[in-house]
Amino acid sequence: MSSDNFSISDSALKDYFNQLRDHLFIARRSGDGDFMIVSGNTAILNFFGMSPEQVIGKTLRQVLGAGPAAERIIATYDEVLESGKHLVYEEDSGGTDFDFEVFETSLFRFEDKATGEYLVGGISRNISLRKSIEESLELSKRKLESKVRELEVMQKQLAEESMRDPLTSLLNRRHLDEFLAHELARAKRHQHPLTVMMLDLDHFKQLNDHSGHQAGDQLLRDLGYFLRANRRGSDIIFRFGGDEFLFILPDTNTDQAKKLAKNLRDVFSEEGIGNELGTDTITFSIGIATYPEHAVGGYELIEQADSALFKAKAQGRNTTVALGDI
Repeated sequence: MSSDNFSISDSALKDYFNQLRDHLFIARRSGDGDFMIVSGNTAILNFFGMSPEQVIGKTLRQVLGAGPAAERIIATYDEVLESGKHLVYEEDSGGTDFDFEVFETSLFRFEDKATGEYLVGGISRNISLRKSIEESLELSKRKLESKVRELEVMQKQLAEESMRDPLTSLLNRRHLDEFLAHELARAKRHQHPLTVMMLDLDHFKQLNDHSGHQAGDQLLRDLGYFLRANRRGSDIIFRFGGDEFLFILPDTNTDQAKKLAKNLRDVFSEEGIGNELGTDTITFSIGIATYPEHAVGGYELIEQADSALFKAKAQGRNTTVALGDI
């Protein structure tokens, strides 16, 4: 089969190029450091809003106007012409008198066989809509990521709040078993002591009856703040129920726990918490039990600390009793 069967006329080829929506163009270097447009299809002429006579045979500076945009394009054409590389990049029509559009341009060097001259050929596709969609998607993505971060913070806050007693902001009893089991396992693994300390306000029921539940709640709120402000970094404090509070004291033996209890009582007295209620001075009693000296299980430790607290109450309150003292 003859190769002529596969050939098409120049007019048909020209018509084909003019049907394309992409901008097709050919430019040659001119003597003044500019580039002359020697060919362009209908799409690029329509973008410029010019006739062929206003574009073909004109330089880039003449068509685009002298300015940064024209100089940027000239420098890019120079790069392709000198290196022979096929260059694909994005550019926009900013800095010109034409509508702002974004293009993906493919530039390449080729040789005019008739003259041996190297020319620059190019295809530019308008990707403004695609870029707009991409930017919208990116904006939506950033908003979604921001919302996810907000939700994660809220979830963390809710999880934290679910662990806290709303009145005192101390940990609530719901998570006591989990914390105590974890600290006991660590104490056993490292062969360190672990103390459970129970604290209970003295005569709290009488205070409620005398001053009202609002005053009682305020006292518990103040006590919770006091305990949080005076805790050591490793101490874990729970509102155990009512006016009773439980401390998990890692790496703390009985004597150390007694010193901590005395310090709490002294500072509490110095600060005069609850004195504004107009009742007797507010005090509290403390019971102490230590692993492995007094018990080896979490439930046993709590029971033994509660027994020591009961003994402290029986001894007249406003005192500390360790299980070994009974």
